[in-house]
Amino acid sequence: MKSMASPFWTAVWMSVLTLAAESPAPADQTNQPGPAVKPEKTITGTVSTVNPQDHTLETKGALWWMNHKFNLGDSCAYLLPDNKPGTINDLRPGQRIQVRYEDAGGVLVADRIAQLALRNEGMVKAIDPVRHTLTIHVRIQDKTFQLANECQVVLRNDQPGTLADIQPGEHVTVTYELPGHQPTARQIAQTSQSFTGALVALDVPDRTVKAQDGLQTKKFNLADHCAIVVNGQLDGRLDDLKPNDRLVFSYDVINGVNIVSRIAPAPVPPANTDLTTGTLLPGMPAGMGY
Repeated sequence: MKSMASPFWTAVWMSVLTLAAESPAPADQTNQPGPAVKPEKTITGTVSTVNPQDHTLETKGALWWMNHKFNLGDSCAYLLPDNKPGTINDLRPGQRIQVRYEDAGGVLVADRIAQLALRNEGMVKAIDPVRHTLTIHVRIQDKTFQLANECQVVLRNDQPGTLADIQPGEHVTVTYELPGHQPTARQIAQTSQSFTGALVALDVPDRTVKAQDGLQTKKFNLADHCAIVVNGQLDGRLDDLKPNDRLVFSYDVINGVNIVSRIAPAPVPPANTDLTTGTLLPGMPAGMGY
């Protein structure tokens, strides 16, 4: 019996020693893991404050508990509204942004910030150069924008312009921000095309007109809120227009149909201009109206 017990207890002790050798060592209390990082999230809000020196950003939401403060990571990516790369210096209060971030123990660390363009499209109702405001008609209501000092004006074909190029009754797209909850225009873009010609046909019940310039004739359908400029006012009517009136039509092409949003008298050309070709006639003095 004694000779059989010895191998048995030897095997037991060998198993104990093996388990002890495979057991993990006690954790080093000086090298504990950091706070758990939750999966990435995204939120949309309005820039409240941005501090490039401290690399921090605060956003506002619809309610107070939707306000957030972010630490901007060293590798944080910044995207402009056209998806071009930007920098932290492109951020300013009032911008609408989308933030992608990680929540590390309650500390929000952003790794991507994309600016979102706020836009309204409508008909220009008024431009006030004294108050520096622009009012457009959007669907069933008017909306007034403060004009930023560096507000850009983009004409058709992406040509730069000035506020003087924007006329009441024209169709525009306004890109804006919300500093202090005040809609502030950063860019005004013309969306309408322009055609100048003599009125050759008018159908009041059908709300259509035709105009001719040389050999080119265009038919226009009037939009509901089409502005007809008569004596400098926007409240003209179709029957105020007369055959052969030379007019400027601001219009958009929707699936091949010309939708006119503004009709105004054309600037009076010099008397020595051939109205058919637009060229100067020889032997006539320039600068006289007709």
